[in-house]
Amino acid sequence: MAMIVRSVPELLIIYLLFFGTVGLASGAADWLEWDDLTSTVFPVLVGILAIALISGSYSVEVFRGAFKAIDPGQLEAARAVGMSRSQCLRRITLPQLFWYALPGANNVWQAALKDTALISLVGLVELMRAAVLGAAATRAPLLLYALAGALYFIIGACSQALFALAERRLGPGMRRAER
Repeated sequence: MAMIVRSVPELLIIYLLFFGTVGLASGAADWLEWDDLTSTVFPVLVGILAIALISGSYSVEVFRGAFKAIDPGQLEAARAVGMSRSQCLRRITLPQLFWYALPGANNVWQAALKDTALISLVGLVELMRAAVLGAAATRAPLLLYALAGALYFIIGACSQALFALAERRLGPGMRRAER
């Protein structure tokens, strides 16, 4: 499944989810007598599901690669000294797994941030859609698109700083273990 999602353009996944389930959402809205479901809640749910599906398919590969990077000899040594499976997982596997996965997870997160702009195509007003609507109303597209770009940059830079902090926090133990 993850390979299929990675092989298809993100925009197509969003369209397939939106147009493939709009009839179901419309039927549910009629049954629940909830008029706002298809106009407000549905695009949000489709957006969350689409971004989760897209970034999740890439994250699977990031964590698979991180798991394969762990030296199997460490797990054998832990079992040799009498550690249980849960102790091996908690003390050896998970700390290294997160350390090795951090750079790739950062890339997936940054890509997911940028993919949120595609969600505006199904009617959800997010940052890029707000810039488009504002540009049409004020006739100042350069200013509003530059502002949207600056906001994306600020969010991305803050995210990058958090990932760098996580790498520094987890790094000292890993550097000692790698020597």
